[in-house]
Amino acid sequence: MLDVSIIRVQDPEDIAAVRALFLEYLHFVERYLGQDLSFQGTDKEFADFPETYDALFLATRGGKPVAACGLKPFEPGICELKRLYCRPAARGLGLGLKLSEAALIEARALGYQHIYLDTDHGLIHANGIYETLGFRDIEKYYDNPMDSRFMGLAL
Repeated sequence: MLDVSIIRVQDPEDIAAVRALFLEYLHFVERYLGQDLSFQGTDKEFADFPETYDALFLATRGGKPVAACGLKPFEPGICELKRLYCRPAARGLGLGLKLSEAALIEARALGYQHIYLDTDHGLIHANGIYETLGFRDIEKYYDNPMDSRFMGLAL
């Protein structure tokens, strides 16, 4: 197996790799759901990228970017886990779990007390990762027209 690593992104090349993965994720989700995600403010998010994030995480395999996620402030004391995505060729390596764990560690270090996320009920593997980490169903926390699953975790 090729070397796999998880890093907290800081340099411009890695930021660009995360941005590309996030855009790939958006296209994947929009195809999967058959819905546009612009209600999430994606135009501003990518115009100002990575300004809307507190932290970005990148997984590489053999030195190539294969997965990513981010931490986004939501309101005082609460952040969101956003855009967890792994390219198909790197699935099954536990990268989603490792990225999520890195994000939780960073969220605690940044002083957040809670972390939220939203996902689709049909994304079974992603839902399993979140449940394994202790996320539980919560009330809808933002205006989302889709039938999403909202989850939260006390940090």
